[in-house]
Amino acid sequence: MLYSLAITALPSEFSQNTPVAAKQPLEHVLGAVTAVDGGAHTVTIKEDKGGLSWTILLADTKTLLKVEPGAKDLKSAVRIGADDLQVGDRVDVRGLKTETPDTLAAKSVVLMSARDLQQAHQAQAAAWQHSIAGMVAVLDAPAGKITLNLRTAEGPKPVLIETSKSTEFTRYAPENPRIPVASQFGQIQAGDQVRVIGDKSEDGSTINAQRVYSGAFRTLSATISAIGADGKSITVKDLATKKPVEVSLNEESAVRKLPPPMAIMLARRFNPNFKAPEGSPAAPGTAPTNGARPPEAAGGHGGGQHSGDISQMLEHVPKISLADLKQGDAVVISGVALGADNSRLLASSVIAGVEPILQSAPQRQGQSLGGDWGLGEMAVPQ
Repeated sequence: MLYSLAITALPSEFSQNTPVAAKQPLEHVLGAVTAVDGGAHTVTIKEDKGGLSWTILLADTKTLLKVEPGAKDLKSAVRIGADDLQVGDRVDVRGLKTETPDTLAAKSVVLMSARDLQQAHQAQAAAWQHSIAGMVAVLDAPAGKITLNLRTAEGPKPVLIETSKSTEFTRYAPENPRIPVASQFGQIQAGDQVRVIGDKSEDGSTINAQRVYSGAFRTLSATISAIGADGKSITVKDLATKKPVEVSLNEESAVRKLPPPMAIMLARRFNPNFKAPEGSPAAPGTAPTNGARPPEAAGGHGGGQHSGDISQMLEHVPKISLADLKQGDAVVISGVALGADNSRLLASSVIAGVEPILQSAPQRQGQSLGGDWGLGEMAVPQ
């Protein structure tokens, strides 16, 4: 569910066809309330686009409405007063510029309350934790069905996803993989990474989808061949194809290195029979060093039965610089392929310290390993 406030169905009295609007077009500001001044009848809003702060004058605002998270129109909106706006609320404001810079005299304000948003986010996060994720193997567009390959201890397992007219589709665009947008079934392609929220059958082989999130991410396991002098690129050898891949990074790219205990814990997740080498921080009888926690304390079970989301684990790993890596390091890279030959990749995530994981993963799980890590690009929608 996307909790934006891009609602355009405003009352007719604020149409730009009115004489006032014809002389001065209405400005549109969408963002979050950062300050409220009840005495002056103003609120301050930090705009989503560009982060600019606006002062909103409410004294003459005749239309103030509240909608529930996820509302696409104003049919269920209720009228509120200016005093109902609080810090943290999301608002959609249309108004006229004044002589004071960055100040609007609001004609209409549509509110989504911070408390309602928090409750909606908590419900969404809980549903996300119980979702399933995998790579698209087969698409049946006429029937609205998707076959996913899920990672299991025995190798990839097919699961049938059944969609309907009520299923909501959301896609993570390559140009901005952290911000999902509404989509449709036809945008999903074979090889995409997909996360599904829905009702499972008793045997888990079929899911009636309520929401489907998809993205054309690529994930590869590789070793570093060279690091660019600019600190924004690396050349790696894809361990699956044995071919070189040019990887570029931007401001949004995250480089992290797994602590040894976490790497061992994840290695056991992919292969419960994996044994840490003698002398490693997570080997039996070896005490953790430098404050590192053992695998069980790091959020997993030594037997590999932990069902937590890898992406959430990675969010707690501190970021490092590309300069902290060296030639020969093993990495798992997630990003967007640039071009059809897969020889170039724009990375959104580079994870180092993965040697135990690559050693533990059975050969037959190679594709599933990549898909599982790549799904970390799908941030929980806000």
